[in-house]
Amino acid sequence: MGHLKPGHIVEAILWLVLVGFLFIYSFEFDKEIEIYQYGASAWPRAILLLIAVAAIGQLLTHWKTPDGAASNMASNMKGQASAENSAGSRADGGDDDGDDAVQDSSHNSAKWYAWTFFLIAIPFAYMIIPEWLAAVMGWEKSALHTSKLACAAILIALYLIAIRGNHVGGILTLPILFAAFLQDFGFYAMAPVFILGVMYLMGERRYREMINITLGIVVLLFTLFVSLLYVGLPTGNISPFYEFGTTIVNILQ
Repeated sequence: MGHLKPGHIVEAILWLVLVGFLFIYSFEFDKEIEIYQYGASAWPRAILLLIAVAAIGQLLTHWKTPDGAASNMASNMKGQASAENSAGSRADGGDDDGDDAVQDSSHNSAKWYAWTFFLIAIPFAYMIIPEWLAAVMGWEKSALHTSKLACAAILIALYLIAIRGNHVGGILTLPILFAAFLQDFGFYAMAPVFILGVMYLMGERRYREMINITLGIVVLLFTLFVSLLYVGLPTGNISPFYEFGTTIVNILQ
């Protein structure tokens, strides 16, 4: 089977499961658009098709790669990484951070893919669990909102714990988590958190600069969309996020 490893199979399965879930979810907004004959779900489904083709293509590439060629490539990459790490250790006085970075850069194990799948499943858990509980328990709107707040708090805590050992999975999950929270908590509350999260996961730790950059981007985005383009961004529908979003809109308009 060439250079095909369990991790490669798990990765392909995770991508295909994600594509299948999103394809099923696309029927929620599958509506006709007057200016586009293929409807609202056409482009999202096209992107999902490309993701599925890429996942299958990558799996076939690993399957078709000869063992000898793959072994030589892996040996060359390990030798290069070892040489760079040794040079960095000598320059830094024997710091072990280079060893940790090299070890953390290997994401071919089934365990890593399973952990990444757990992270990616967190946003979908938020989209499913509160609605399911509300349907089973017969909750009214206020109780549903309370359950969403509680569910979001628990899932965010799980996300923050999980990304400590998997920053790459955290980066992959953050945009999906942002999209899952967008309707309930609004763009105006979620955008600053999303920008700060991206910078933190990318390795930035200068907190004053992070705050200044976030404020600059947020002010630019809000002014552009609300004051200049008059685009209705989601304000959220759960208190106090709804009140915060509408206050920002009233100020800018």
